[in-house]
Amino acid sequence: MAVVIADLLKLPALRLAKVSAGEQGLTREVEYIDVLDSPDDSGLKSRGLYLTSGFVFQSSEKLQETLIEQLEEKGAAGIVLQVGRYIKEVPAEILTTANRLGFPVIVLPEGSSFAAVIKEGLEQVFFQQGKEIRRSQEIQKRLAELAYTGAELQQIAQTIVSLVANTIIVADRDFSLLSYAYLDKPYKGRNPKVYAGKIIDKYLYNLKRTGFIDKIRCRKKAERAEVLFSNLGQQAWVIVPVLINGEILGYIAMLEDQHRLCEQDWQVLVQAANVTAVAIYKQLAEGEVVRRRRNDFLSGILEGSVQEGQAVLEQAAALQLDLNKTWLAVQLEIRSPIKFTQHPLANEEQDDAAAKQWGIAMLTTQLTARQSDLLVVGKQSGITILCPLMTEASSETIAKRIELIRHELHVFSPELEIALGVSRPCRDYRLLPEAYGEAKEALEIGRKLNRIGCVYYFDELGVYQFLTKVRDMPEVKAYYQAVIGKLDQVEPSVRHDLVKTLEQYFTANGNVFKAAQGLFLHRNSMKYRLERIQEILGVDLDDAEVRFNLQLALKIRPLMQR
Repeated sequence: MAVVIADLLKLPALRLAKVSAGEQGLTREVEYIDVLDSPDDSGLKSRGLYLTSGFVFQSSEKLQETLIEQLEEKGAAGIVLQVGRYIKEVPAEILTTANRLGFPVIVLPEGSSFAAVIKEGLEQVFFQQGKEIRRSQEIQKRLAELAYTGAELQQIAQTIVSLVANTIIVADRDFSLLSYAYLDKPYKGRNPKVYAGKIIDKYLYNLKRTGFIDKIRCRKKAERAEVLFSNLGQQAWVIVPVLINGEILGYIAMLEDQHRLCEQDWQVLVQAANVTAVAIYKQLAEGEVVRRRRNDFLSGILEGSVQEGQAVLEQAAALQLDLNKTWLAVQLEIRSPIKFTQHPLANEEQDDAAAKQWGIAMLTTQLTARQSDLLVVGKQSGITILCPLMTEASSETIAKRIELIRHELHVFSPELEIALGVSRPCRDYRLLPEAYGEAKEALEIGRKLNRIGCVYYFDELGVYQFLTKVRDMPEVKAYYQAVIGKLDQVEPSVRHDLVKTLEQYFTANGNVFKAAQGLFLHRNSMKYRLERIQEILGVDLDDAEVRFNLQLALKIRPLMQR
């Protein structure tokens, strides 16, 4: 950032200075400091701070009236007046004009040293300019490294964010999202703002709807959209077209959510556009094809439709996949699919499948960008995540990794409600179909059991690990009907109460008083319900074998309700 007048007022040489007018202009940038020794304005420079004892205008009322306007017209930053020798106080005409124009007028007491002000001020300016030169060199180096290494769009976006400290979006020529990155650490003591998930795409829609993008398409130059209304308030954007041979290939869009861009930040975006052009071209030409091939291949692995053997490993290697690891299969369910997958660019008659695919693509991009070792398989049925583990990872390590995945999804879209089903560790890729099934079973059973939380581990399902394997057997269905099926024939509201009563009775180990407390019932009401259950089923709860059969049937019950 350039030196501004407010910075210079902190210098020792200006410690006795006072701002007499134009205080709103203290953020003006200063690149030059000199003495104003002539009424002739031909030598005035833009962003110059001028010092005077008042000699040049002490006897000229006309110059007192026009001096500030002349300085403002030349783009000067401000003026420092020393009172005492030639003028006793600042003329009222100067103060009035300065306040009207927001032009800083700073007063120094008699005896202050102009030489000290110039020396200290220029040292500060030169020091800052040196920092900017070094930063410019570092920016060029980092962008050059991206170009040399053939960086992907996500890496480029994240690098730009690290340089300009604002949210960055990369879009294609149709202004559809390709990649984005945001500041994920505090900026100048403030927590970062995160605008992700569907909110990012809504911003793109707003920019497109207002006609701002059409303006850039015509001019093919970087522009700032000063005010754009959204549900998050007013936001300013800077849009830089990405060009190849004079044709727009895409855009870099930067949201000024942390701070307003300085001139050097603009240069970062313009320089980054060249690197981004290569990455967009590469992604459009090769990336999408490779991603689809990887996705189809992994889908085949999970579904068991890919033949085993050396050929599979060779195919995986060609797709830059290493299957020889220990894996967790994690099945992701979006609990608010309509809320999330409603594509903001589509009309009310949008295709539901296309909308869901859009949401899956957004989540897939997020996960692989933030945790590059994950393999994410997106299908119409949902998202499956293959998470690599150390060979003997503890349950605590697994839980921490799953929590990290949940955190990334929450940061991506705080409004998104998700649930995860997690398999047991799988130490051979040939067993991935089984792990995939476990993840789906854990998700389904966990949801049916209404367990607290939104992460369900297969190895915590207990007896359900066995029951899920046999639930479709006719013998299991017959057993269920024989033991507890008569309860399903009771009126729904009564059936619900009786089932809850029986479950609570077994939870309390047959203690009627504790069971009544768990359901907030009087003891007599609890006893009445238990008698009613025994009457309907024709059983005696004092019989241990009966209790065992009923408990097992209650475990089977959620599996019968599909």
